[in-house]
Amino acid sequence: MARRLLQRSLLIACCLFALSAGRTFAASDINISDKLLQAFHKTFPDAQQVKWAETEDRYMVNFKQGDILTKVEYDKDGNFLNSLRYYSEKNLPVNILYRLQKKYADKKVFGVTEVTNDNSVEYYIKLEDADNWITVKSNTDGIMQVVEKYKKAS
Repeated sequence: MARRLLQRSLLIACCLFALSAGRTFAASDINISDKLLQAFHKTFPDAQQVKWAETEDRYMVNFKQGDILTKVEYDKDGNFLNSLRYYSEKNLPVNILYRLQKKYADKKVFGVTEVTNDNSVEYYIKLEDADNWITVKSNTDGIMQVVEKYKKAS
């Protein structure tokens, strides 16, 4: 069940990205309220390569802040809905990094996807070794579970 949830979440994220790619504009090309733009710039003052997109019921903004790629979605009233952030293990919270290194010492971190909404923050950590790809899901308390495991092609 967790595997299906992860696959569904990743599929939705890919679909939303594909949809937004067709309607990406500079902020001045779409009708984004000054209130939302101010809130965005206050929250992400160092955002670079900012690209806004609009659908019928939401705004999406993709940007890079340092070495972190981020996608944030807002409703039409400018309220935060969710975010996806993609980064390396060095940006993980210390408690999660510690537990990860302890539990999976023989694995290398390939990348991290952080999924945030109003209710939670979850980390999907892609690990690899010589033979396998493993995705570990962690909550903010560092409670981890394997949600995917695949053999690498020979």
